[in-house]
Amino acid sequence: MALVLMVALAQEDARRVPRNRLTTPRCNAFDLSDDFISNFRTSKELAFQLIQELNPFLEPKTTRKTALSTEIKVLCALNFLAFGFYQKKVGNDCLIQVSQSSVSNCIRQVSEAMTNNLLRKYVKFPDD
Repeated sequence: MALVLMVALAQEDARRVPRNRLTTPRCNAFDLSDDFISNFRTSKELAFQLIQELNPFLEPKTTRKTALSTEIKVLCALNFLAFGFYQKKVGNDCLIQVSQSSVSNCIRQVSEAMTNNLLRKYVKFPDD
């Protein structure tokens, strides 16, 4: 009986084929010439500086290879903020290629990181 169960489990394991995720390679947004400013409404240098400053706060906390990098998160948020709406446009963009729900999470994470960590550094309110 135990032998039959072991054989059945071995056959089931043999039938299981690990599914690989189909991922489309992303273009590097920083390779764009004039299109970068039209897509993100900022210069490459400023976007790169923002990515560097937010990296400690937005690093993926997982070791999964499908986790979004800080660069993708910031570029998603910048693209959304540049146009003011249309999360689906960002998700369908060939430069970023993430789902609409991931875009929404990126916008929230980047906005919180900017508010909590960069606001005091760059925004000065007058003292009365």
